[in-house]
Amino acid sequence: MSYSAPRRSKRRLQHIEVSASGYGEVKVEHGEKLEKAENEKGDGEKTTVKKEEAGESDYKRIKIETGIAAVRYARVEDGDLVSSETKQPKDWYKIYNEVALMREHFESPVDTMGCESIPNTIRPGLSEMKPRVYRFQLLVSLILSSQTKDEVTYNAMVNLNRHLMDRGFEDGLTLEAVLTLSEAEVDGLISKVGFHRKKAAYILKSAAILKETAGSDVPQTVDEITRLPGVGPKMAYLLIQRGWNINDGIGVDVHVHRLAQMWRWVPKSDSPERTRLALQAWLPKKFWPEINPLLVGFGQVVCVPRAGNCDICTLATKRLCPSASRSLANTPLTPDRIAKLDKGRGSIKNLVLLNNLLKEKELF
Repeated sequence: MSYSAPRRSKRRLQHIEVSASGYGEVKVEHGEKLEKAENEKGDGEKTTVKKEEAGESDYKRIKIETGIAAVRYARVEDGDLVSSETKQPKDWYKIYNEVALMREHFESPVDTMGCESIPNTIRPGLSEMKPRVYRFQLLVSLILSSQTKDEVTYNAMVNLNRHLMDRGFEDGLTLEAVLTLSEAEVDGLISKVGFHRKKAAYILKSAAILKETAGSDVPQTVDEITRLPGVGPKMAYLLIQRGWNINDGIGVDVHVHRLAQMWRWVPKSDSPERTRLALQAWLPKKFWPEINPLLVGFGQVVCVPRAGNCDICTLATKRLCPSASRSLANTPLTPDRIAKLDKGRGSIKNLVLLNNLLKEKELF
């Protein structure tokens, strides 16, 4: 089954700068057309906020100017609520749609340095121009990603590509090119990732297996892919989704597992595989490919492990999250708190603006 990936807008937007007291105000006039407004700042710079017509969900229709390429995630619609034979969790769609909205207002590491994004970030358009090369690079990035942050995985992939291009391989990291390297050479190029010695061996063994048994390409089935060393179900489902447009399962990583449990979407379990099966039992299949980047990005920037940022999360503001800290959600954001949040893995400026708008206009 094919799928449509989240639509990434090519539009580049302009940053909203933080003021000494926090963030600027956005005014919404109900029933009127909202237009582009420019506000002079004290330092002579301009802040641009682009607005649209206010409707049933006023703040959702405000396009906040940011420094990111916006990602559009599909929303849950009425038909999706009756598409599963298994009973769906109460109000799951409200949480899903709210997270989708928030994700459109900040960029997280997974958006440009996640496994599926890395090959196209390093070489824009690679997945369309050279799909076989893309699939192999995706496989390598997935092997590297285990117990490793996206930023570190990305740097390792850059090292591999640069080294092989310097050795005369036009496409950089390809199956044929990596097989010219020794295990020690690969290990040296990926030395910052977790368990790099094992992963160097996995990469070379996988490349050799694919050359001998799969026509030097990545297989199209989960069973075949999980026979490769260092590749588990999560990696396999993501690989066939992005590499072959085959939607056979959900890639459940630590963020998806943690958030699905926290929102009570699945029974309590220590097993990501059980979480995958529980999600697949009720989540409409069209959302399987995008739930991973959607929740991973949210978990990297907003609902981070052991330190949820409920004061910038609209799930807490709207009282949709069963695990939200009400005291933190109701605590005003101070410049010191904003400065601390800005040291995280993604920009939270727009989330502050969204929350301020919600609270000021009581749009919830």
